[in-house]
Amino acid sequence: MPAVNPPKRLDQLRVVVTRPAHQAEPLCRMIEQAGGTAIRLPVIEIAPPFDIQSAHEKLSRLKDFSITIFTSTNAVDGLFKLAPASFSWPQKIQVAAIGKRTTSALRARSISVDIVPEQGFNSESLLKHPAMSAVSGKKIMIFKGEGGRKLLAQTLNQRGATVVEVDLYRRKRPNEGLRNIQQAGKSGSIDLFIVTSNEGLRNLLEMATETEQEWLLRAELVVISERTAQFAKTLGFSQQPLVADEASDEGLLNSVEQWYADRFRRGIQRGE
Repeated sequence: MPAVNPPKRLDQLRVVVTRPAHQAEPLCRMIEQAGGTAIRLPVIEIAPPFDIQSAHEKLSRLKDFSITIFTSTNAVDGLFKLAPASFSWPQKIQVAAIGKRTTSALRARSISVDIVPEQGFNSESLLKHPAMSAVSGKKIMIFKGEGGRKLLAQTLNQRGATVVEVDLYRRKRPNEGLRNIQQAGKSGSIDLFIVTSNEGLRNLLEMATETEQEWLLRAELVVISERTAQFAKTLGFSQQPLVADEASDEGLLNSVEQWYADRFRRGIQRGE
């Protein structure tokens, strides 16, 4: 029997990337460079916050705070979109970022990052950092989007900090539906969906018609947290999602490659 050569890293794999349009390209290019096909399907749009005046008022008091926390790259972008042209970052404030992409976005704006989780890259991991333990009496400003989890603010308040949250953007569901993947999904030619938040997963389902939801709920998912994996079960997805080891584009790509290699091995074992 002739030897079966392993496939290219992602040869012919079709992956739907659901990140917002302005954030999807780096991951899409990585998938394509590995031999796969990246299908763009933004399930979240980023818009200015409803209460811009409140954000401006809070930002005017930034110099009075000792620690700031950026929860996402959208928070970094939102800050500089809302800040006045004369705005400059106060150098004495400690800066915390919740993950690698957020850290990179801040450094690209010449803002040094002092506090980053060692692993995990989520609120829980940031709260485990030693700098987030000794916060009693400190004033902390959290840059975030409207809604979302309250874990950071609640925990830091419990630890004795004075916390102010600043909503710098809001997320909304696109109205386009699933038209650009509709036929591919029905024919079964989509292999994986990459979904990076609970809200994105909910939007994906809500953007689908009832008929589309039938095949969508059978889809294979790659997600970035156990929370989203559990949420997928709650929504009715039948396949166990694969959770990326790291909440980054590199971590997502590694998980997709792992999934593809495992599928190839299973096919060999079945004699396909």
